[in-house]
Amino acid sequence: MPPPLPTAKPAIGEAPQPPGGPTKASRPTQRRSAIPGSLLMVSARQKLDLAQAAMKLRDEQVGARIVYFEPEHQTNAELDKITESVIAELRAIQSVRGPTNPAVQRDRALEISHTLRVRLEGLLDAKRGSFLRVKLDTLSRRITTLFFEAALGHNATPEELAARVISLPEQAVYYAVARVKAQIVDDLQSLNYESEEVYNDALDRLARLEKDLQVSVLARKAPELEKLLPVVIEVFTGFLSNDFRSALREFTAEVVQEAELGRGHDGVPRITSTQFPRFREVFERHFLERLVLGVQEPLVERLEAMEEDSHVFDTETLDFIADPRVFSVVCGVMCDAFYDALHSDGLLELPQEWRSQNPAAFATGFSRVWNGPVPGAKK
Repeated sequence: MPPPLPTAKPAIGEAPQPPGGPTKASRPTQRRSAIPGSLLMVSARQKLDLAQAAMKLRDEQVGARIVYFEPEHQTNAELDKITESVIAELRAIQSVRGPTNPAVQRDRALEISHTLRVRLEGLLDAKRGSFLRVKLDTLSRRITTLFFEAALGHNATPEELAARVISLPEQAVYYAVARVKAQIVDDLQSLNYESEEVYNDALDRLARLEKDLQVSVLARKAPELEKLLPVVIEVFTGFLSNDFRSALREFTAEVVQEAELGRGHDGVPRITSTQFPRFREVFERHFLERLVLGVQEPLVERLEAMEEDSHVFDTETLDFIADPRVFSVVCGVMCDAFYDALHSDGLLELPQEWRSQNPAAFATGFSRVWNGPVPGAKK
């Protein structure tokens, strides 16, 4: 009697199959997202939760570093003193006259809402000026940075990395080396060396190994980004220049009312520095909610059409577009630019210390491990 045929060895991470072949329950299922909250399969409530998570990240970014607003937006120091003295006089007069009349508050809120809407409509008009084009170029660089960081597992917890389904051998080796890097350095330190130069050369070789693996991973992931990024930027462009722009009347009215911008004490129809924190919170929360809800359907339709033709994207790449950090970056780039423009117009009085990220350091962060062009960038 011939010996029984050997059973197939289960793959890594795969449970052994029971005798008699796979059961109904063990059959392959349709590919699903590994990250709860993916744009490809969530409810409206989950999308709002995603917007809330992005808002939390945005608040953390704003609070991470305090810098003065852009130098070109700073006003003349002597003029600032005169303005402050005039405002002080107006506030003194207002304190004598008592609280602002409700009708005055309403008129002031309407004027702020109207001016805010008109200015934002002008900024988001793709046919006028370069504001939107420049900001979309910035978004392309920022999203590229985030994509590469995600591919390398930056900012991911050990649990998140362990849950990932690895599709590239380079990625698997890089994750493994990164996981034990600290132990390797400790082992290198424990050895006896002929000279300090030999020890330093060993550390340099380890660093070169890590960088080579990073470059290999990014080179393999770049083709996916080259397909994904134009779609994402096109959908964001449509949202900003069409959907969001056409809804600005309702949006600005909601923001002005909820932030209580009509309660000014200087009699001037503008957003004061003391009102700015509340204004920013309300403005960005409403912006993020509209952003997440507004880009979902177009993104799903475009990506599903691409997936029907051929398997284009890994699950990890599809999940990337639902990362709250992506929406937080979009919010930061666009809203910071809005605030600078409104400040230049005199509608918004920024606090002396305005909190923001350093755009130059962020935009060039990926260059340390990737020397190729930004995918989707114009030649």
